[in-house]
Amino acid sequence: MFDTRYLYCGVESVPAMMPQIVAAGLGVEVVFDVTTDLWPNMRWENLLEIADVIQDAGVPAAVHGPFYGINLGSRDPNQRAMSIRLLDAALEFARAARSPHMVMHSGCLPQYPPKGREKWFHQFCESVEPLLARASELEVRVALENTYEPDTSLFEAIFEHIENPALGMCLDTGHAACFGRIELAQWSRRFGERISHLHCSDNDGKDDLHWSLGKGIADFRRLLQPLAALGTLATVTFEVAPEDAPESIHYFEDVLKTL
Repeated sequence: MFDTRYLYCGVESVPAMMPQIVAAGLGVEVVFDVTTDLWPNMRWENLLEIADVIQDAGVPAAVHGPFYGINLGSRDPNQRAMSIRLLDAALEFARAARSPHMVMHSGCLPQYPPKGREKWFHQFCESVEPLLARASELEVRVALENTYEPDTSLFEAIFEHIENPALGMCLDTGHAACFGRIELAQWSRRFGERISHLHCSDNDGKDDLHWSLGKGIADFRRLLQPLAALGTLATVTFEVAPEDAPESIHYFEDVLKTL
């Protein structure tokens, strides 16, 4: 349960960070903060070097697709097309790095008015289908991450509309704690069967601060309890500073012992 664990790391920093990642006893979640490695021309020679670094270190890998400017539900067809190409490229890298999943953001903003949100929803569902088809071919699961959602309603609608098993969920505890307006554990109770990956960090309930676990308001015991009851095989990324990883791992282990 939660046996595979990672530390998140920007793609360009992976070689330099690998000694710390290995020392922490973790794998690496490769994050594409910017899109230049993936588009307009995918730099395969650079990315395969990263994949080789990971393989040579003997650690597991996860992949976080690009998110700045990514919006599969955008009204702009050019932005949708670009988003699909970028996420498709990230899927290709996930396969090369032997990652079981690729994390992605929805791109939906809570400021959308009801009609705009409805249009966004239908466009998102249409745009994500070919991405899921490609993910199935590559045997990489797409893990949709909660970001600015105040509650579970958007994800409920998406999972009710899209039954494709290639679509799972990445539950981000930091986002749920500071942007959500509901109890954190409601996410794990509602989507336990869909949650394949966790992003774990803590904060003050106001900003996404990426504090070490146990330093903020997140109740990890209540959050993890429904998943433990299911015997989940979800993986975990500690979205904390490298120097905070040992403390966060220790806290996480202590919480698991109480379940």
